[in-house]
Amino acid sequence: MDIENTAPKGISVQSDVEPGFSPMPLDNGSEHPSVRIPFRAIIDGRQYTGSSISLVNAHVAGLSGPELDGQKRLAVLRFDFSGYAITLPVEARIARAQSETGEMRLDFTHPTGDHLPALRYLLNSYIAGDIMSVDRIIGLRDKASGQEARKGAAASGIGGGARRFARFLATSVLTLALAGIVANLAYTRIFSHEVPQLGMVAGNGEVLRAVASGQISYLNTAAAKGDVVYSLRSNSGDTLNVTMPCDCKVLPGKIAEGATVLAGDPVVEAVSGNVEPVVEATMSPDLAKMLINGSLAELHFSDGRVFYAKPADAPDAFRPTGREHEVDVRLVPDAPIADEALGTPVSIRVVNATAMKLKNRVTRLINQIPGQV
Repeated sequence: MDIENTAPKGISVQSDVEPGFSPMPLDNGSEHPSVRIPFRAIIDGRQYTGSSISLVNAHVAGLSGPELDGQKRLAVLRFDFSGYAITLPVEARIARAQSETGEMRLDFTHPTGDHLPALRYLLNSYIAGDIMSVDRIIGLRDKASGQEARKGAAASGIGGGARRFARFLATSVLTLALAGIVANLAYTRIFSHEVPQLGMVAGNGEVLRAVASGQISYLNTAAAKGDVVYSLRSNSGDTLNVTMPCDCKVLPGKIAEGATVLAGDPVVEAVSGNVEPVVEATMSPDLAKMLINGSLAELHFSDGRVFYAKPADAPDAFRPTGREHEVDVRLVPDAPIADEALGTPVSIRVVNATAMKLKNRVTRLINQIPGQV
């Protein structure tokens, strides 16, 4: 989404949209009515004049070939204001409505995409009359006769100031909303990187690792002290038994009975007493370097909770897995995680700490605005 200046300072923008546009919604046969707000659509570098738009589709007209019918294209929707323009990129499937007039219907393939908040705000504000500087409205008011302008100024001195303040407030809210969307897009696509593999909540206890490469032939998560907790049939044919070193609780890891392991792979974890859960993750060396250089791990749980974590302050916080381009990382959350979460999977993103703070600051600022759409 972009906001660009389109007129020099002090010069009013006059609309090239045909008269007859009305903010009243049109019934297009769906639960999302169309609105005749002036706009243009740019597809493959060619501009089309918009006739109506809703949250799920738009109708435009212009020179178009039959090869566009049924095709997916990136359509840039452009809304011209006084001195600047707002553009919203939207992926749409094209349907030619009338080949003689060149009218087309653009069905948005992702109506709930990143463009939705700004588009909904524009349509709602246009219907309510809050946006007073769109296209031809400002031109018509500039053309009022001097006598009518003087009468209007004398009759509505306070009212005119209130309307100007309302327009200023509406523009400010829209600007902050757009800034929030841009910040969120930059944060998601530029300053954060998703870890392909899921992490696991662990107990920060003693990890029992594979003593050799081979296959797990027996696994007992209820083992008591001195009992065999797992057996491993090594590649050499020997069967190796590992006993429980303490009277502890056994937390299963990612290894199940019958799994093939390499020497040093974690099999189970033994925890005793009160534990402070951590998150064990496997990621690429590049993402591990980002964590070393100050980035944070953003932990997303299935119930919607989000935690931030840093690498553990321990010598084994970063461990090679024995596989190429993989590193095991132990992460310590910024807030306690309940013991009930032990063994649950976690989705992880590595984020730039500075970008995260900026995004949270913009989000808090937008949430403080009353009547936010």
